[in-house]
Amino acid sequence: MSSERSFFQRMEEFGFLGHIYDHLPKEFTAVFEIARILETEDGTLRSKLEPALRLPTLEHTKTRQEIEMFAPEVITGEEYEADFIRNRRDVARIYSWQFALPDSIFDQRLAERMLWMPVSKTPKILPVQEIGESFSFDSRKQKVFVLFDTSSSMRHHHRIHLAQAILMHFLDRNKADMGFISLRTFDDHVGEMHSAVDVESYNSLIRHILRITDLGNGTVLQKALLTALEEIEHVEHLSGAEILVITDGAVAIDEELIRSKLDENIKIHTIKIGHANIFASEKMIDDIILSGKYGNTKLLQDLFYQEHELSRGLEHSQAHDKHHQYEQSLRYVRSQLREKKAEFAKEFSKQYGHELQRLSSVYVEIDDFDDLHMFRASSEEVDDLEMLIASLEADAEEFFTPEMTKKIAIMHDHINFLLKYEKDPELTKRLEALDDRLQKLLESAMNVAEDGHQDSSNAESMPHSTISLPMTDEDVRDLHFLLEFDSRIGKTQWRLLFLYLKKFVMKGIKKIIRR
Repeated sequence: MSSERSFFQRMEEFGFLGHIYDHLPKEFTAVFEIARILETEDGTLRSKLEPALRLPTLEHTKTRQEIEMFAPEVITGEEYEADFIRNRRDVARIYSWQFALPDSIFDQRLAERMLWMPVSKTPKILPVQEIGESFSFDSRKQKVFVLFDTSSSMRHHHRIHLAQAILMHFLDRNKADMGFISLRTFDDHVGEMHSAVDVESYNSLIRHILRITDLGNGTVLQKALLTALEEIEHVEHLSGAEILVITDGAVAIDEELIRSKLDENIKIHTIKIGHANIFASEKMIDDIILSGKYGNTKLLQDLFYQEHELSRGLEHSQAHDKHHQYEQSLRYVRSQLREKKAEFAKEFSKQYGHELQRLSSVYVEIDDFDDLHMFRASSEEVDDLEMLIASLEADAEEFFTPEMTKKIAIMHDHINFLLKYEKDPELTKRLEALDDRLQKLLESAMNVAEDGHQDSSNAESMPHSTISLPMTDEDVRDLHFLLEFDSRIGKTQWRLLFLYLKKFVMKGIKKIIRR
Protein backbone atom coordinates (compact mmCIF):
# COMPACT_ATOMS: atom_id res chain seq x y z
CA MET A 1 0.00 0.00 0.00
CA SER A 2 1.43 3.35 -1.00
CA SER A 3 1.78 6.01 1.67
CA GLU A 4 1.48 9.77 1.56
CA ARG A 5 5.16 9.75 0.58
CA SER A 6 4.10 8.74 -2.93
CA PHE A 7 1.78 11.77 -3.20
CA PHE A 8 3.86 13.85 -5.64
CA GLN A 9 4.74 10.81 -7.73
CA ARG A 10 1.07 9.89 -8.17
CA MET A 11 0.08 13.50 -8.84
CA GLU A 12 2.64 13.56 -11.64
CA GLU A 13 1.30 10.27 -13.02
CA PHE A 14 -2.21 11.72 -12.90
CA GLY A 15 -0.99 14.76 -14.86
CA PHE A 16 -1.71 17.32 -12.14
CA LEU A 17 1.84 18.69 -12.08
CA GLY A 18 2.52 19.04 -15.78
CA HIS A 19 -0.80 19.34 -17.61
CA ILE A 20 -2.96 22.02 -16.03
CA TYR A 21 -5.91 22.76 -18.33
CA ASP A 22 -8.09 24.63 -15.88
CA HIS A 23 -8.74 24.94 -12.18
CA LEU A 24 -8.07 21.69 -10.38
CA PRO A 25 -11.17 19.51 -9.86
CA LYS A 26 -12.85 19.96 -6.50
CA GLU A 27 -11.42 17.61 -3.87
CA PHE A 28 -9.39 15.89 -6.60
CA THR A 29 -6.96 14.37 -4.09
CA ALA A 30 -9.78 12.11 -2.87
CA VAL A 31 -8.86 9.91 -5.86
CA PHE A 32 -5.35 9.53 -4.41
CA GLU A 33 -6.69 8.52 -1.00
CA ILE A 34 -9.07 5.93 -2.50
CA ALA A 35 -6.39 4.62 -4.86
CA ARG A 36 -4.20 3.86 -1.84
CA ILE A 37 -6.96 1.57 -0.53
CA LEU A 38 -7.28 -0.21 -3.88
CA GLU A 39 -3.52 -0.83 -3.96
CA THR A 40 -3.75 -2.90 -0.79
CA GLU A 41 -3.46 -6.44 -2.15
CA ASP A 42 -5.38 -8.08 0.67
CA GLY A 43 -7.93 -5.26 1.00
CA THR A 44 -11.66 -6.09 1.15
CA LEU A 45 -12.62 -3.57 -1.56
CA ARG A 46 -9.97 -4.79 -3.98
CA SER A 47 -10.97 -8.42 -3.43
CA LYS A 48 -14.61 -7.64 -4.12
CA LEU A 49 -13.79 -5.75 -7.32
CA GLU A 50 -11.35 -8.39 -8.57
CA PRO A 51 -13.84 -10.44 -10.69
CA ALA A 52 -15.03 -7.36 -12.60
CA LEU A 53 -11.56 -5.93 -13.15
CA ARG A 54 -9.90 -9.13 -14.35
CA LEU A 55 -9.57 -9.49 -18.11
CA PRO A 56 -9.57 -12.94 -19.72
CA THR A 57 -6.09 -14.44 -19.90
CA LEU A 58 -4.68 -13.78 -23.34
CA GLU A 59 -2.99 -16.62 -25.22
CA HIS A 60 0.55 -15.48 -25.94
CA THR A 61 2.10 -18.98 -26.08
CA LYS A 62 2.11 -19.31 -29.85
CA THR A 63 3.61 -15.86 -30.36
CA ARG A 64 6.29 -16.45 -27.74
CA GLN A 65 7.23 -19.81 -29.30
CA GLU A 66 7.61 -18.19 -32.72
CA ILE A 67 9.85 -15.48 -31.28
CA GLU A 68 12.01 -17.94 -29.34
CA MET A 69 12.77 -19.81 -32.59
CA PHE A 70 14.68 -16.79 -33.87
CA ALA A 71 17.74 -15.15 -32.41
CA PRO A 72 17.49 -11.42 -31.57
CA GLU A 73 19.89 -10.75 -34.50
CA VAL A 74 19.20 -12.52 -37.82
CA ILE A 75 22.01 -12.30 -40.39
CA THR A 76 20.71 -11.16 -43.76
CA GLY A 77 21.34 -13.74 -46.46
CA GLU A 78 19.72 -16.46 -48.54
CA GLU A 79 17.42 -19.13 -47.27
CA TYR A 80 16.22 -22.17 -49.20
CA GLU A 81 13.02 -24.11 -49.54
CA ALA A 82 12.06 -27.11 -51.69
CA ASP A 83 10.20 -26.53 -54.94
CA PHE A 84 9.53 -28.36 -58.23
CA ILE A 85 11.85 -27.97 -61.21
CA ARG A 86 10.75 -25.45 -63.81
CA ASN A 87 12.56 -26.79 -66.91
CA ARG A 88 14.91 -29.62 -67.97
CA ARG A 89 18.01 -27.52 -67.26
CA ASP A 90 17.14 -27.69 -63.55
CA VAL A 91 17.83 -31.45 -63.46
CA ALA A 92 21.42 -30.79 -62.43
CA ARG A 93 20.12 -29.01 -59.27
CA ILE A 94 17.65 -31.61 -58.02
CA TYR A 95 18.08 -33.35 -54.68
CA SER A 96 20.47 -36.25 -55.29
CA TRP A 97 18.34 -38.93 -53.63
CA GLN A 98 15.91 -38.75 -56.56
CA PHE A 99 18.48 -40.36 -58.90
CA ALA A 100 17.89 -43.61 -56.97
CA LEU A 101 14.28 -43.75 -58.24
CA PRO A 102 13.40 -46.42 -60.87
CA ASP A 103 13.95 -45.09 -64.41
CA SER A 104 10.25 -45.19 -65.30
CA ILE A 105 9.23 -43.19 -62.22
CA PHE A 106 12.14 -40.75 -62.65
CA ASP A 107 11.19 -40.14 -66.35
CA GLN A 108 7.52 -39.68 -65.44
CA ARG A 109 8.30 -37.11 -62.73
CA LEU A 110 10.77 -35.39 -65.02
CA ALA A 111 8.12 -35.12 -67.75
CA GLU A 112 5.58 -33.77 -65.27
CA ARG A 113 8.20 -31.45 -63.70
CA MET A 114 7.63 -32.96 -60.27
CA LEU A 115 11.26 -33.46 -59.26
CA TRP A 116 12.33 -31.49 -56.18
CA MET A 117 15.13 -28.96 -56.03
CA PRO A 118 16.25 -26.31 -53.49
CA VAL A 119 15.17 -22.75 -54.35
CA SER A 120 16.62 -19.64 -52.71
CA LYS A 121 14.26 -17.12 -51.13
CA THR A 122 14.42 -13.91 -49.15
CA PRO A 123 14.87 -14.72 -45.46
CA LYS A 124 11.86 -14.20 -43.18
CA ILE A 125 12.94 -12.02 -40.28
CA LEU A 126 10.53 -11.81 -37.35
CA PRO A 127 10.84 -8.77 -35.07
CA VAL A 128 11.71 -9.44 -31.48
CA GLN A 129 8.72 -8.65 -29.31
CA GLU A 130 9.51 -6.35 -26.43
CA ILE A 131 7.92 -7.69 -23.29
CA GLY A 132 7.06 -5.01 -20.77
CA GLU A 133 4.25 -3.18 -19.04
CA SER A 134 3.99 -0.25 -21.44
CA PHE A 135 0.63 0.21 -23.11
CA SER A 136 0.65 -0.38 -26.87
CA PHE A 137 -1.93 -1.29 -29.48
CA ASP A 138 -2.04 -4.85 -30.78
CA SER A 139 -5.04 -6.29 -32.60
CA ARG A 140 -4.49 -9.61 -30.80
CA LYS A 141 -4.81 -7.99 -27.38
CA GLN A 142 -7.92 -7.49 -25.30
CA LYS A 143 -10.04 -4.45 -26.17
CA VAL A 144 -12.14 -2.62 -23.60
CA PHE A 145 -15.06 -0.22 -24.07
CA VAL A 146 -15.70 1.72 -20.84
CA LEU A 147 -19.10 3.28 -20.08
CA PHE A 148 -18.60 5.74 -17.21
CA ASP A 149 -21.58 7.15 -15.29
CA THR A 150 -21.39 10.93 -14.78
CA SER A 151 -24.93 11.53 -13.51
CA SER A 152 -25.48 14.01 -10.66
CA SER A 153 -26.05 11.22 -8.12
CA MET A 154 -22.33 10.36 -8.47
CA ARG A 155 -21.59 13.40 -6.30
CA HIS A 156 -22.96 11.59 -3.24
CA HIS A 157 -20.45 9.88 -0.94
CA HIS A 158 -17.59 10.75 -3.33
CA ARG A 159 -18.85 8.12 -5.78
CA ILE A 160 -17.31 9.98 -8.73
CA HIS A 161 -13.89 9.87 -7.04
CA LEU A 162 -14.34 6.19 -6.18
CA ALA A 163 -15.30 5.45 -9.80
CA GLN A 164 -12.25 7.38 -11.06
CA ALA A 165 -9.95 5.51 -8.69
CA ILE A 166 -11.43 2.15 -9.73
CA LEU A 167 -11.01 2.94 -13.42
CA MET A 168 -7.45 4.16 -12.85
CA HIS A 169 -6.63 0.95 -10.98
CA PHE A 170 -8.17 -1.14 -13.77
CA LEU A 171 -6.28 0.62 -16.55
CA ASP A 172 -2.99 0.58 -14.68
CA ARG A 173 -3.05 -3.14 -13.89
CA ASN A 174 -4.26 -4.21 -17.35
CA LYS A 175 -2.47 -1.74 -19.62
CA ALA A 176 -0.05 -4.36 -20.96
CA ASP A 177 -2.93 -6.57 -22.13
CA MET A 178 -5.22 -3.89 -23.57
CA GLY A 179 -4.75 -3.14 -27.25
CA PHE A 180 -7.47 -0.53 -27.65
CA ILE A 181 -9.33 1.43 -24.98
CA SER A 182 -12.50 3.38 -25.70
CA LEU A 183 -14.45 5.46 -23.20
CA ARG A 184 -17.78 7.25 -23.25
CA THR A 185 -19.44 8.98 -20.33
CA PHE A 186 -23.21 8.99 -19.91
CA ASP A 187 -25.69 11.01 -17.87
CA ASP A 188 -28.61 12.73 -19.65
CA HIS A 189 -26.73 12.13 -22.91
CA VAL A 190 -23.92 9.93 -24.17
CA GLY A 191 -20.55 11.68 -24.18
CA GLU A 192 -17.96 11.85 -26.92
CA MET A 193 -15.62 8.97 -27.67
CA HIS A 194 -12.17 9.04 -26.06
CA SER A 195 -9.69 6.40 -27.21
CA ALA A 196 -6.18 5.19 -26.39
CA VAL A 197 -3.98 3.41 -28.93
CA ASP A 198 -0.49 4.33 -27.72
CA VAL A 199 1.33 5.65 -24.66
CA GLU A 200 0.56 9.31 -25.38
CA SER A 201 -3.17 8.78 -25.93
CA TYR A 202 -3.28 6.41 -22.95
CA ASN A 203 -1.88 9.10 -20.66
CA SER A 204 -4.23 11.65 -22.22
CA LEU A 205 -7.17 9.37 -21.45
CA ILE A 206 -6.08 9.11 -17.81
CA ARG A 207 -5.89 12.89 -17.51
CA HIS A 208 -9.36 13.20 -19.05
CA ILE A 209 -10.85 10.68 -16.61
CA LEU A 210 -9.42 12.47 -13.57
CA ARG A 211 -10.73 15.85 -14.73
CA ILE A 212 -14.36 14.80 -15.10
CA THR A 213 -16.32 17.30 -13.02
CA ASP A 214 -19.45 18.18 -15.02
CA LEU A 215 -22.21 15.84 -13.89
CA GLY A 216 -25.59 15.84 -15.62
CA ASN A 217 -29.12 14.81 -14.72
CA GLY A 218 -30.49 11.50 -15.93
CA THR A 219 -28.87 8.15 -16.69
CA VAL A 220 -29.25 7.09 -20.33
CA LEU A 221 -27.60 3.72 -19.76
CA GLN A 222 -29.60 1.94 -22.45
CA LYS A 223 -28.57 4.49 -25.08
CA ALA A 224 -24.93 4.22 -23.94
CA LEU A 225 -25.03 0.41 -24.23
CA LEU A 226 -26.62 0.54 -27.68
CA THR A 227 -24.00 3.08 -28.81
CA ALA A 228 -21.16 0.87 -27.56
CA LEU A 229 -22.64 -2.27 -29.16
CA GLU A 230 -23.19 -0.46 -32.45
CA GLU A 231 -19.58 0.73 -32.55
CA ILE A 232 -18.18 -2.66 -31.53
CA GLU A 233 -20.14 -4.23 -34.39
CA HIS A 234 -19.19 -1.75 -37.12
CA VAL A 235 -15.79 -0.33 -36.12
CA GLU A 236 -13.12 -2.84 -37.14
CA HIS A 237 -10.57 -2.16 -34.41
CA LEU A 238 -13.29 -2.48 -31.73
CA SER A 239 -14.38 -5.93 -32.84
CA GLY A 240 -14.50 -8.31 -29.89
CA ALA A 241 -14.21 -5.59 -27.25
CA GLU A 242 -15.56 -6.21 -23.77
CA ILE A 243 -17.73 -3.59 -22.08
CA LEU A 244 -16.98 -2.28 -18.58
CA VAL A 245 -19.85 -0.31 -17.01
CA ILE A 246 -19.18 1.79 -13.90
CA THR A 247 -22.38 3.27 -12.49
CA ASP A 248 -24.28 4.01 -9.28
CA GLY A 249 -27.76 3.93 -10.75
CA ALA A 250 -30.50 1.37 -10.96
CA VAL A 251 -32.00 1.89 -14.40
CA ALA A 252 -34.67 -0.06 -16.24
CA ILE A 253 -33.56 -1.00 -19.75
CA ASP A 254 -35.03 -3.07 -22.56
CA GLU A 255 -33.32 -6.37 -21.86
CA GLU A 256 -34.57 -8.10 -25.01
CA LEU A 257 -33.35 -5.25 -27.19
CA ILE A 258 -29.87 -5.30 -25.66
CA ARG A 259 -29.66 -9.09 -25.93
CA SER A 260 -30.55 -8.88 -29.61
CA LYS A 261 -27.45 -6.74 -30.14
CA LEU A 262 -25.10 -8.95 -28.13
CA ASP A 263 -23.15 -11.84 -29.57
CA GLU A 264 -21.29 -14.66 -27.85
CA ASN A 265 -17.98 -12.73 -27.94
CA ILE A 266 -19.17 -9.54 -26.22
CA LYS A 267 -19.06 -9.63 -22.44
CA ILE A 268 -20.37 -6.96 -20.07
CA HIS A 269 -18.66 -6.38 -16.73
CA THR A 270 -20.54 -4.08 -14.36
CA ILE A 271 -19.46 -2.31 -11.17
CA LYS A 272 -22.37 -0.73 -9.31
CA ILE A 273 -21.53 1.75 -6.54
CA GLY A 274 -24.13 1.93 -3.79
CA HIS A 275 -27.42 0.09 -3.48
CA ALA A 276 -29.94 2.32 -5.24
CA ASN A 277 -33.07 0.57 -6.45
CA ILE A 278 -36.04 1.62 -8.54
CA PHE A 279 -39.66 0.51 -8.22
CA ALA A 280 -42.42 0.45 -10.78
CA SER A 281 -45.35 2.80 -10.19
CA GLU A 282 -48.90 1.46 -9.88
CA LYS A 283 -49.76 2.90 -13.28
CA MET A 284 -46.77 1.13 -14.83
CA ILE A 285 -47.88 -2.14 -13.22
CA ASP A 286 -51.37 -1.68 -14.68
CA ASP A 287 -49.98 -0.92 -18.14
CA ILE A 288 -47.72 -4.00 -18.06
CA ILE A 289 -50.62 -6.22 -17.00
CA LEU A 290 -52.92 -4.91 -19.74
CA SER A 291 -50.18 -5.22 -22.36
CA GLY A 292 -49.48 -8.82 -21.37
CA LYS A 293 -45.74 -8.35 -21.96
CA TYR A 294 -44.62 -9.93 -18.70
CA GLY A 295 -45.51 -13.40 -17.47
CA ASN A 296 -49.01 -14.88 -17.26
CA THR A 297 -51.35 -11.94 -16.76
CA LYS A 298 -54.57 -13.40 -18.20
CA LEU A 299 -56.23 -13.73 -14.77
CA LEU A 300 -55.39 -10.12 -13.92
CA GLN A 301 -56.63 -8.96 -17.31
CA ASP A 302 -59.92 -10.80 -16.69
CA LEU A 303 -60.25 -9.13 -13.27
CA PHE A 304 -59.63 -5.71 -14.85
CA TYR A 305 -62.32 -6.45 -17.41
CA GLN A 306 -64.77 -7.61 -14.72
CA GLU A 307 -64.08 -4.49 -12.66
CA HIS A 308 -64.76 -2.31 -15.69
CA GLU A 309 -68.02 -4.10 -16.54
CA LEU A 310 -69.28 -4.13 -12.94
CA SER A 311 -68.48 -0.41 -12.58
CA ARG A 312 -70.56 0.32 -15.67
CA GLY A 313 -73.40 -1.87 -14.41
CA LEU A 314 -73.35 -0.16 -11.02
CA GLU A 315 -73.45 3.24 -12.67
CA HIS A 316 -76.52 2.42 -14.77
CA SER A 317 -78.47 0.16 -12.37
CA GLN A 318 -81.75 1.61 -11.07
CA ALA A 319 -83.21 -1.16 -8.89
CA HIS A 320 -82.06 -1.24 -5.29
CA ASP A 321 -81.43 -4.99 -5.21
CA LYS A 322 -79.51 -4.93 -8.48
CA HIS A 323 -77.47 -1.95 -7.31
CA HIS A 324 -76.57 -3.81 -4.07
CA GLN A 325 -75.62 -6.92 -6.01
CA TYR A 326 -73.26 -4.92 -8.25
CA GLU A 327 -71.64 -3.32 -5.19
CA GLN A 328 -70.96 -6.68 -3.54
CA SER A 329 -69.55 -8.17 -6.74
CA LEU A 330 -67.39 -5.10 -7.35
CA ARG A 331 -65.94 -5.22 -3.82
CA TYR A 332 -65.05 -8.86 -4.25
CA VAL A 333 -63.43 -8.33 -7.68
CA ARG A 334 -61.44 -5.36 -6.42
CA SER A 335 -60.19 -7.29 -3.39
CA GLN A 336 -59.10 -10.11 -5.70
CA LEU A 337 -57.49 -7.58 -8.03
CA ARG A 338 -55.55 -5.94 -5.19
CA GLU A 339 -54.35 -9.32 -3.93
CA LYS A 340 -53.29 -10.59 -7.36
CA LYS A 341 -51.70 -7.24 -8.30
CA ALA A 342 -49.65 -7.27 -5.07
CA GLU A 343 -48.40 -10.77 -5.89
CA PHE A 344 -47.60 -9.71 -9.45
CA ALA A 345 -45.85 -6.49 -8.32
CA LYS A 346 -43.72 -8.45 -5.83
CA GLU A 347 -42.63 -10.86 -8.53
CA PHE A 348 -42.12 -8.11 -11.08
CA SER A 349 -39.99 -6.04 -8.67
CA LYS A 350 -37.47 -8.89 -8.59
CA GLN A 351 -36.91 -8.37 -12.29
CA TYR A 352 -37.56 -4.66 -12.84
CA GLY A 353 -34.42 -2.52 -12.66
CA HIS A 354 -32.11 -5.57 -12.56
CA GLU A 355 -31.78 -6.02 -16.32
CA LEU A 356 -28.15 -4.89 -16.34
CA GLN A 357 -27.31 -7.45 -13.67
CA ARG A 358 -28.78 -10.24 -15.80
CA LEU A 359 -27.02 -8.98 -18.92
CA SER A 360 -23.62 -8.84 -17.21
CA SER A 361 -21.18 -11.73 -17.25
CA VAL A 362 -19.71 -10.24 -14.06
CA TYR A 363 -21.73 -7.96 -11.78
CA VAL A 364 -20.22 -6.48 -8.61
CA GLU A 365 -22.15 -4.20 -6.24
CA ILE A 366 -20.11 -2.33 -3.64
CA ASP A 367 -21.10 -0.26 -0.62
CA ASP A 368 -20.82 3.49 -0.36
CA PHE A 369 -17.96 4.21 2.01
CA ASP A 370 -17.99 6.40 5.08
CA ASP A 371 -16.32 9.69 4.09
CA LEU A 372 -15.20 10.48 7.64
CA HIS A 373 -13.60 7.09 8.05
CA MET A 374 -12.06 6.98 4.57
CA PHE A 375 -10.41 10.42 4.54
CA ARG A 376 -9.29 10.86 8.13
CA ALA A 377 -5.51 11.10 8.24
CA SER A 378 -3.62 8.89 10.65
CA SER A 379 -0.62 9.98 12.67
CA GLU A 380 1.67 8.03 10.30
CA GLU A 381 0.19 9.80 7.26
CA VAL A 382 0.74 13.20 8.85
CA ASP A 383 4.33 12.13 9.53
CA ASP A 384 4.71 11.42 5.81
CA LEU A 385 3.28 14.85 4.93
CA GLU A 386 5.71 16.53 7.32
CA MET A 387 8.55 14.69 5.62
CA LEU A 388 7.37 15.85 2.15
CA ILE A 389 7.07 19.47 3.23
CA ALA A 390 10.47 19.35 4.95
CA SER A 391 11.88 18.06 1.66
CA LEU A 392 10.29 20.98 -0.20
CA GLU A 393 11.80 23.43 2.29
CA ALA A 394 15.24 21.84 1.92
CA ASP A 395 15.03 22.03 -1.87
CA ALA A 396 13.87 25.64 -1.68
CA GLU A 397 17.03 26.61 0.19
CA GLU A 398 19.06 25.39 -2.79
CA PHE A 399 17.02 26.30 -5.82
CA PHE A 400 13.36 27.25 -6.20
CA THR A 401 11.55 26.44 -9.45
CA PRO A 402 8.02 26.96 -10.79
CA GLU A 403 7.52 23.17 -10.51
CA MET A 404 8.05 23.43 -6.75
CA THR A 405 5.39 26.13 -6.60
CA LYS A 406 2.95 23.73 -8.27
CA LYS A 407 3.79 21.12 -5.65
CA ILE A 408 3.13 23.64 -2.88
CA ALA A 409 -0.26 24.54 -4.36
CA ILE A 410 -1.35 20.92 -4.79
CA MET A 411 -0.13 19.99 -1.32
CA HIS A 412 -2.15 22.91 0.06
CA ASP A 413 -5.30 21.53 -1.61
CA HIS A 414 -4.57 18.06 -0.24
CA ILE A 415 -4.03 19.22 3.34
CA ASN A 416 -7.20 21.32 3.30
CA PHE A 417 -9.11 18.34 1.95
CA LEU A 418 -7.86 16.19 4.83
CA LEU A 419 -8.73 18.92 7.34
CA LYS A 420 -12.41 18.69 6.35
CA TYR A 421 -12.59 15.13 7.67
CA GLU A 422 -10.05 15.16 10.49
CA LYS A 423 -11.67 14.95 13.95
CA ASP A 424 -8.58 14.45 16.11
CA PRO A 425 -7.68 17.88 17.61
CA GLU A 426 -3.98 17.05 17.79
CA LEU A 427 -3.76 15.90 14.16
CA THR A 428 -5.83 18.90 13.09
CA LYS A 429 -3.27 21.23 14.69
CA ARG A 430 -0.43 19.42 12.96
CA LEU A 431 -2.15 19.69 9.55
CA GLU A 432 -2.86 23.39 10.08
CA ALA A 433 0.78 23.93 11.04
CA LEU A 434 1.87 22.21 7.82
CA ASP A 435 -0.40 24.46 5.79
CA ASP A 436 1.13 27.51 7.50
CA ARG A 437 4.60 26.25 6.56
CA LEU A 438 3.49 25.98 2.92
CA GLN A 439 2.19 29.55 3.07
CA LYS A 440 5.48 30.85 4.48
CA LEU A 441 7.47 28.82 1.98
CA LEU A 442 5.57 30.38 -0.90
CA GLU A 443 5.95 33.89 0.53
CA SER A 444 9.64 33.25 1.02
CA ALA A 445 9.98 32.04 -2.55
CA MET A 446 8.28 35.12 -3.92
CA ASN A 447 10.40 37.20 -1.47
CA VAL A 448 7.82 39.96 -1.21
CA ALA A 449 5.92 41.56 1.62
CA GLU A 450 2.29 42.54 1.43
CA ASP A 451 3.11 45.99 0.00
CA GLY A 452 5.08 44.44 -2.86
CA HIS A 453 8.57 45.36 -1.56
CA GLN A 454 11.22 43.05 -0.22
CA ASP A 455 10.97 42.70 3.53
CA SER A 456 14.58 42.88 4.69
CA SER A 457 13.58 42.50 8.32
CA ASN A 458 12.37 38.98 7.57
CA ALA A 459 15.25 38.08 5.29
CA GLU A 460 17.01 36.00 7.95
CA SER A 461 13.82 34.20 8.95
CA MET A 462 13.19 33.34 5.32
CA PRO A 463 16.39 31.63 4.13
CA HIS A 464 14.87 30.14 0.99
CA SER A 465 15.92 31.31 -2.45
CA THR A 466 13.54 33.15 -4.74
CA ILE A 467 12.27 31.61 -7.95
CA SER A 468 15.42 31.98 -9.98
CA LEU A 469 14.35 30.29 -13.21
CA PRO A 470 12.48 32.43 -15.78
CA MET A 471 8.88 31.27 -16.04
CA THR A 472 7.35 30.53 -19.41
CA ASP A 473 3.86 31.65 -20.37
CA GLU A 474 2.69 28.09 -19.68
CA ASP A 475 4.22 28.22 -16.17
CA VAL A 476 2.42 31.47 -15.45
CA ARG A 477 -0.89 30.07 -16.72
CA ASP A 478 -0.52 26.89 -14.67
CA LEU A 479 0.39 28.77 -11.52
CA HIS A 480 -2.55 31.10 -12.07
CA PHE A 481 -4.94 28.17 -11.89
CA LEU A 482 -3.06 26.43 -9.09
CA LEU A 483 -2.56 29.39 -6.78
CA GLU A 484 -5.91 31.14 -7.10
CA PHE A 485 -7.37 29.86 -3.86
CA ASP A 486 -8.37 31.35 -0.52
CA SER A 487 -6.23 30.11 2.34
CA ARG A 488 -7.43 29.73 5.89
CA ILE A 489 -6.01 33.13 6.75
CA GLY A 490 -7.92 34.78 3.92
CA LYS A 491 -5.00 35.63 1.64
CA THR A 492 -5.26 34.85 -2.07
CA GLN A 493 -2.09 33.11 -3.17
CA TRP A 494 -2.43 34.32 -6.77
CA ARG A 495 -1.68 37.80 -5.42
CA LEU A 496 1.78 36.58 -4.40
CA LEU A 497 2.50 35.41 -7.93
CA PHE A 498 1.24 38.70 -9.33
CA LEU A 499 3.59 40.63 -7.06
CA TYR A 500 6.45 38.36 -8.06
CA LEU A 501 5.77 38.90 -11.77
CA LYS A 502 5.52 42.65 -11.22
CA LYS A 503 8.86 42.62 -9.42
CA PHE A 504 10.40 40.42 -12.15
CA VAL A 505 9.22 42.79 -14.91
CA MET A 506 10.49 45.89 -13.04
CA LYS A 507 13.96 44.31 -12.76
CA GLY A 508 13.96 43.76 -16.51
CA ILE A 509 12.96 47.37 -17.19
CA LYS A 510 15.72 48.66 -14.91
CA LYS A 511 18.32 46.60 -16.77
CA ILE A 512 17.15 48.05 -20.09
CA ILE A 513 17.31 51.63 -18.72
CA ARG A 514 20.86 51.10 -17.41
CA ARG A 515 21.99 50.04 -20.85
